[in-house]
Amino acid sequence: MSQPPAWLGSLVDEIGNCVEAHAAMGPLGYRWSEESGAWDVIVYPTPVLLRGGEADGMIVSPGFSLDVNGLLSRFDQVADVRWSVYGHRLSPSGGQEITIEGVYAGHELFLQLLAEPPEDEEPGMELDATRSLVTGGSTDPEDVH
Repeated sequence: MSQPPAWLGSLVDEIGNCVEAHAAMGPLGYRWSEESGAWDVIVYPTPVLLRGGEADGMIVSPGFSLDVNGLLSRFDQVADVRWSVYGHRLSPSGGQEITIEGVYAGHELFLQLLAEPPEDEEPGMELDATRSLVTGGSTDPEDVH
């Protein structure tokens, strides 16, 4: 896949600013496609690989809260917002998600913010479960619980 446009990286950063992780969380992952000027964007937390102790090798997805109003305020226009407990028919994970249809930075888009990453997503960080050390993602001690 080609390099993402700069505005797409800004969108993912804006989403990250509206996310409050409940445990150590790696970077947000995202996928996109564009057809006839309309963008489909999927954003999700990357999985965390646990190292050490009884949990060694386990891959987990961190829970998080989303400031929905804060995220919506960053859009130029919002046409529709939906939450689904079972996921949208196009969702690669089939899990919970929020979808936003609107305009961001002048670009028409359909955004899917997934509660869990797609099944084929690689871990975005490793967490030493025996010493609570984080590698590959956030290194802020406040992020490790």
